[in-house]
Amino acid sequence: MDCTSSTSSAWLLVYVAMMAIAVVWSAPTSPHYSLTSQTKGSLENVANVLITEADKLYSEICKTPSLCGSSVEHILRMDLKLPEIKDIESGCLSTKFNKEKCLPKIYSDLLKFQTYLDFLKESMPSHQNIIEFMQVKSISLANAIKQLAENPSEDKEDTTPGITVADLRSNNTWNQNLTSYIILQSFKEYMKKTARAVRNSVKASK
Repeated sequence: MDCTSSTSSAWLLVYVAMMAIAVVWSAPTSPHYSLTSQTKGSLENVANVLITEADKLYSEICKTPSLCGSSVEHILRMDLKLPEIKDIESGCLSTKFNKEKCLPKIYSDLLKFQTYLDFLKESMPSHQNIIEFMQVKSISLANAIKQLAENPSEDKEDTTPGITVADLRSNNTWNQNLTSYIILQSFKEYMKKTARAVRNSVKASK
């Protein structure tokens, strides 16, 4: 089997696997949609699938010599203004979990991540399909998470873009790759906390 056939087969397997939980991704498009307990439990699985896909790209970008673990990573991470969950005030930490604070934050943060994923499509053009897949599914996941809040309110959500694709671009290939690496690393970390928040939210609803 040649490389093209192998790639096609791999994507077919991904497509079939994701169709199995398509109800989770397509259902939350209506503001009147009511999530069942089964669907709520599946949201964590969707987050884990996104972690897996991001990890594949992460491993690929880390093949660049001296990139991952760079000493300038911390400084650049601050400049990128990536969404993150790091304090008690977010309501997303397990010890002080607050569904009405946490879930709107996750919803708006997943929408903000779309700009960073747009940048990844430019910086990793050979992986554009998988990044588009991540975009579609993370938006659907965001909409589903919004429905988990008992009283979802637009005024609790901050969807103001903090950065543009143009801000992320660089004429230096190594810097461009470093930015991609940090975005993927942050996305993975955020999705892990998203999965945990969904789990805590489902427990709180029982």
